[in-house]
Amino acid sequence: MSQLPLEGRRVLVTRTRERAAGLVDRLHALGASVEIVPLLTTVPLAAPDEIAAAAAALRGWPGPRWAVFTSATAARLVFGAIHPGDLGGASVAAVGSATAEALRRRGVAVNVVPDRHDAAALAAALLAGDTPASVWLPVAAGADRMLPQRLEDAGADVAVQHVYRSAMPPDAGRRLRAALSGGVDAITLTSGSTARHLAEALAGDPLDGRVAVVCIGGQTAAAAREAGLRVDGVAVDASAEGMAAVLAAHFAAVP
Repeated sequence: MSQLPLEGRRVLVTRTRERAAGLVDRLHALGASVEIVPLLTTVPLAAPDEIAAAAAALRGWPGPRWAVFTSATAARLVFGAIHPGDLGGASVAAVGSATAEALRRRGVAVNVVPDRHDAAALAAALLAGDTPASVWLPVAAGADRMLPQRLEDAGADVAVQHVYRSAMPPDAGRRLRAALSGGVDAITLTSGSTARHLAEALAGDPLDGRVAVVCIGGQTAAAAREAGLRVDGVAVDASAEGMAAVLAAHFAAVP
């Protein structure tokens, strides 16, 4: 019987089981054991009536009108507060497949998902057709300004709404040290926030060089490197399958 690609490997996942269910299931299917240490918790910033007011404002703006989502968290928060019909026919864009899936699960038709799952590719995809006249961008506080800036430079009127912020759970450092002391082969990072929080939780202690750090996309990888972390793999497809494939390829090349 052939060995599974990740058999005998222990992978640390830095999101909650609920938020990383697809990744955890995929890793298990490939033979890995999984340790879950959430490095990220979501703190809502916009009340449901504030989200509803932003959607209502979008309906009155000039077209082409777009609602643009750069995270599954924003998608969950927004469509926990409004109905897809409240967008009034505005087109919808998602930065990647995980965000698009979070939207579709809530009955939202997604018009644009770029082939490369990052903000630069999303901006290019939005500007490839008729330039958006009006864009609603519900994001995390502290999100990179590159996407709205590119759209504004092209003539779009962009309304950025901070619907949540990311924070590190109080016990993250303790749980991380306990997991690392037990031995892990890889750590998965699914956002710039998880990368920054990993570096913060390490508190200056270097990772063992044998621990592979794998990122869900280019932006996450850039944030990880900026935080002083070594990046061993970057998923081309920003999805559970993409992350698992990068891990399998990495360990196939490791004795």
